[in-house]
Formats: sequence, structure tokens, C-alpha cells
Amino acid sequence: MDFLYLIKALGRRKWIMIFSLIVGVCGSLVFSLIRKKTYASSAQYSTGLTQTQKVSLQLTEILDINQIDFRFNNVIETFKSPTVLGMLSYDLLLHDLVSPRPFRTLTEKQKKKKEYLEANVDKSKDILNQKLLTMQVLSTYEPEEKKVWDLMNLYGYDESSLSKQLTIERIQRSDYLSVQFTSENPELSAYVVNMIGQKFQEFYNLLTGTRTKASIDKLDSLARAKRLEVDSLRKKLQDFRTKIGTPNPGDAATAAMSGLQALESELTQQQARLNTLKAQRLTVIDQLSALNNTPQAAAAAVNNNDEILQLRRSNLDLGNQLAQKGDDPEIQARIDANQRKIASLSRAAGGSGSGSGTTPVKSLAERKDELFRQKLDLEADIASTNENIGLYQQRVDEFHKTAYSGGGKEVIQNAYESDLQTALKDLEKYQSSLLNSQNLDVAPDFNFRQTLPGQPPIQPEPAHTTLIVAISGLSMFFLACLFIIILEFLDTSLRTSSIFQKETKSKVLTVVNKIDLQRRSLKESFDLAGVANGLDKASSIFIEHLRKLRFELESSGKKTILVTSTKPGEGKSTIVEALAHTFSMSKKKVLLIDANFSNNTLTKKFSAKPTLEYFSLNGQDNAIDKIWGITTLTNIINTDIIGCNEGNYTPMEILPKNNLLMNLGKVAQHYDYILLEAAALNTHADSKELAKYVDGIITVFSARNSFGEIDKESMRFLKDTGDKFIGTVLNNVDENYLDL
Repeated sequence: MDFLYLIKALGRRKWIMIFSLIVGVCGSLVFSLIRKKTYASSAQYSTGLTQTQKVSLQLTEILDINQIDFRFNNVIETFKSPTVLGMLSYDLLLHDLVSPRPFRTLTEKQKKKKEYLEANVDKSKDILNQKLLTMQVLSTYEPEEKKVWDLMNLYGYDESSLSKQLTIERIQRSDYLSVQFTSENPELSAYVVNMIGQKFQEFYNLLTGTRTKASIDKLDSLARAKRLEVDSLRKKLQDFRTKIGTPNPGDAATAAMSGLQALESELTQQQARLNTLKAQRLTVIDQLSALNNTPQAAAAAVNNNDEILQLRRSNLDLGNQLAQKGDDPEIQARIDANQRKIASLSRAAGGSGSGSGTTPVKSLAERKDELFRQKLDLEADIASTNENIGLYQQRVDEFHKTAYSGGGKEVIQNAYESDLQTALKDLEKYQSSLLNSQNLDVAPDFNFRQTLPGQPPIQPEPAHTTLIVAISGLSMFFLACLFIIILEFLDTSLRTSSIFQKETKSKVLTVVNKIDLQRRSLKESFDLAGVANGLDKASSIFIEHLRKLRFELESSGKKTILVTSTKPGEGKSTIVEALAHTFSMSKKKVLLIDANFSNNTLTKKFSAKPTLEYFSLNGQDNAIDKIWGITTLTNIINTDIIGCNEGNYTPMEILPKNNLLMNLGKVAQHYDYILLEAAALNTHADSKELAKYVDGIITVFSARNSFGEIDKESMRFLKDTGDKFIGTVLNNVDENYLDL
């Protein structure tokens, strides 16, 4: 659906849109006149939410923007809570029940309602006072309280009604809340914005006061626990000092460090002496081994003894150096090298005995005894040195423990003292917070104050009548437009030539607009000479489009033409009659044959003789003379008609042998055009039976109807006839859609 069509569719229904606009304007004017005047009063409150709390379980408190926003949201939700609004509702109802100047007065009609008649005013007052005192909401399950609740709804003081008229919001980037209430009574509006702050503060104090007492109890409990912790830490420190025997473990550690250095020096000397003794013992053992294993090598051993002794002394010196320096690879390598050389000299001495003589046995035995005595002495010295080393090592361990554990004790003592100081500071803070909270009677973290009282407004709220009227009128106008557009989208009829071609995909011979045949017949419309004041626009357009159809038929070269449709009532008879008029205007002789047995409109229109079913030549030569006998003259110049009876049958069933249709060729010699009308294709087979007798076929569609699946089947049959199918005519098109 193109944009131009929508514009024209809206233009056709412009009066509907204008009427909708007028209805919207009138309705808004009436609403503005009957609407009650409203008065809005505003109050301002300082919340104190940006201040730090006086009583806090946290030792430090940091406020950020998000935390403040959350608190403001909590306060606003508390304002709108059922308890606060309920207390306000009870106060308002109680005011109207006892005050000589109530905010709202019930009408006579309201006083006749069940809610008012069943309510006991005195009992209602008592219940309201009790609820305000205890800050409890009404229970709808209690019969008496339910009556009070119904009475409150009758006055319009229920929670839902108040919420709709109440606005609570934070003034941007400030500590203030703005409360606004709108009602029909200026005093009521001012009373609500002032009283709701009081009800809120009472509820908030009740809510947070309980939390404050719990906080104080918690602070007291924490202070007692912290005091016990301080006593425990102080006792641990005293016990530790008693255990180490000095108030300052650092002095004992210093003295132990000095003794440790001296003992380590003595221990090093003893270890060096032990290494020397072990080396000497090893030398004696080697000499004894050499004398025992090889007696002949004694002389060589004696001869090499000086060099071996020199190497052993060198090893003793190196051993002392190694004991002082600790693990030194270079010194150890030199000791190993000397040991290997000593071993080599010992073997050489054993294998190179003197050939001039042997060592005397007495001298050798004396040598062995001497070496054995040296060995025993060395072993005794080694054992004594080992005992000395053990004693020195024990003392070194004791002094080492004293020196270094003394530093650890000092660290432990410092840790005890640090924990004690931290606990003392915490205890001081708890005691300070507890002292500050002893005389606190209000919510500790909420300094709520009313900074701007609400005043009864003098002037009512602006009515904005002009704006309301404009919006209402335009809204109705656009709703009407939208409704029309939706209807157009939902409309599946063949409204325009473009939609028709898109659906049927066939050649359109012409588009015929609808005309009022009740006001003027086709005869009068085509009688151009007899029209005094000229034709109206619709008739003129109709004639011009029929002339286009006449031109298309003349251009096709077809003389016998079948006019049909897919559905009944598409306007075939009107098109056939109009074509006869247009051919008559061009001096053409036309024969109309009404073959629509289901609806013989043409026969009835021209009062034609129903002779089609009875005509048969039966081999007669004077066929034309017989045809003249069955035709009927019409009121259209040069136009004759052959009528038919109306019945439930097809041409093949009713027409005799050698009937008129089988002799159309002979008849066509005496007429310029022969136009046949047949029944609709979707419901009858007449058109399919008549198609073989004619030269061409045209189909008439009404723009008011849609194009369905059965219509597509009929169109496929027409297209299958080949060259006989001339095209289609779109009939009954709205004049505004002719060029679409």
C-alpha cells in the first residue's frame, strides 16, 4: 500500500477525522468545566542524612554519595510506608469526626451508604485514638476495625487515595526533602504536608530508637568484653616478666653474647689441637704398619722419615688453618696432596731395601716400641681433647640460647605490650561512645527538622485548559487517522488499479468508476445531446473510461466477445449495456445475447423475448430471417438483444442442436459486434462452455470485492484460453482512486 493511497484514503474520510477532532475538543472543554479545582501545598524537611552518626558500632565512619542516596531512598520509602500513611489517614479521619470545620463533608448520598450507616462514630474515635497511640494499623479482619476502615475509604482518606495525591522527592544535591500534596481543600493540603512529617518522625524514632537501645547494649557488652581482654593481656605480660627474671631481656642477652664469643674461640683451639693429634696418631700408625709388613723397608723408612715428618707437620698447620676458617676447599686439597705423598714415600721406603746389610732386629724392635708408646700417648691426648670439646660445646649452646632467646623474649614482651596498648585504646573508644549515648532520646543518626511549613494555597492549581483541549483534540484526530489507516491495511478489496494488477497479474483494459444509476440511468448519461446542464463529473469520467474500453476491443479485432466475471454481482450487465451505448455512439451495430441463465438481468432490463433456448436452424437456409424473428429492439440505437429464461442449467444442457451460438459466424455478418453475457466463473460452468463459440473474452471485477484462491483458479482458466482472453475491467472504483 503506497503513501499516496493512504493520503487519499484519509482525504475521503476527512469528515470523520474532523468530527473526532471536534469531539475531543468538546470533551476536554466539558472535562475542564466540571473538574474540581485543586490546591497544592508544599513543605520542606531537613533530613540530616549527611551528618555522621552519634552512636555507631564502627570505630570509623566514612560517608559516600551512594550511601547517602540509599539513605534518602529509605527515608522516602518510609514516608510512603503503610504505617506512616495509615497514621496520617487516622489523624485526618479523626479530625473530620471531631472538628467543627472538617476538611471533607459527606454528601447526603454518601450518608445513605452502608459504610456510614453501620459505623459507630464514638467507637470509631476510640479505635482511631488507640491506633495513633500505639502506632498500629487497622486490621480488616476485626469487625469493628473493618467498619472504621470502610468509613475512612468513604471519606477518601485511605492509603491508596493519599498516595495518588502525595509527592515526596529529594531536592537535588541537598539535604532536603520536598513534600507536596494536592486536594480540593487548601487547608487539607497544608495540613497533610505538615502532619506527615510528624507521623514520619514518630515512626522513625520508634523504629530507630529500638535499634539505638540495642546499639547501646551492644556497646556495653563490647566494653565489658574489651575490659576482660585488657586484664588478661596485662596478666600475661606480668607472668612473662616473672618467668624471664628480668624486666629487660636485652641485658641478659648482651652478657651472654660476650661469653659466647670467648667460648667459641676456645672451642676452635681445642678442635685444632684435636686435628693435630689425629694427624700425629695417623703418622705413627702408618710407621708401625710399614715396620710390621716389610721388615726390609725399615732402613728406607728411616731414611724417608724426615721428609714424611715434614709433610705431617705441614698437614698439622693446614689442619689448624682449616679449623679456624671452616670449610676451605683449597686447604683441604693441599692436605689431601700431602697425604698422598706421604703414602707414596712410605711405599717407596718399603720396596727399596739397602743391599749392603739389614737393620738389626733390636733396633727395629726398639723403633716399634717407641712408635707404639707414641700412639698410646696420642690416643690419650685425643680422648682428653674430645672431652674438652664436649664441655666447651655444651657451654657454647647454653650461652647461645641465652643470647638469642633473650632477643626473642624481648620480641614476645613487645608483642604483649603492643596488644595491651591496642586493647586499651579500643576500650577507651567504647567507653567514650557509651558515655555519649547515655542521655540520647532520639534517633541517633537522623536529625529530622521541618525547615519550610506548608501553607494553605491562595490560588488553585493552573487548569491548563488550552493545553488539555489541544492535546485532546489532536489525540482524537490522530486516533481517527490511525483507525482509518488500520482499516485500510485490513481491507483486502481490489480498491485501485495498482492493487488489482498486483493481485491478478493480468492486463487491465480500463478502470470504471462507480456512478449513481438510481439518480441517472445509463441512457440519460449517454444522451449527450439531451443533457441540458451537462453531465456531472462522475458520469463524464464513466463515459471516457468506457470509450477506452471500446478502443481496446476495436483494437483487438474480435467481433464476438464474451463478458464474464469470477463472482456474481461484479457489474457485467452494466458494462455490457454501457459498451452497447459507446458502440452506438460510433455508429456500430451491436447484438446483445443474454446467456446468463442464473441471472438474466439484460433480458429483464430491455424486456427482451426469452428465445435463446428455443432457437435452432435445423438445416434451414433462411437463417438470418429466422434470427430477426427472435431479436428484440432496445432503446439503444443500432442495438438488438436476444433474451433467455432464468433457470438452473447450463448452455450445453438447455440449448438445442444447431442453436444460435453454433451459428454466430452467420449472425456476425450482419452486426459489427456481438456481446454475450455469461454467469460467474466461480459458481457456474456457463462461461467455460460458451468460451469456444466466441472470438474474445473480457472479465469484470468489482473494486469492492477481494481476490481469493477460487478467483485465481478462474483466472488461470481464462489465461489458458490463449489469444481469446483480451483482458480485465475493474469496475466500481472510487473516483479518488482512479489514478492509483
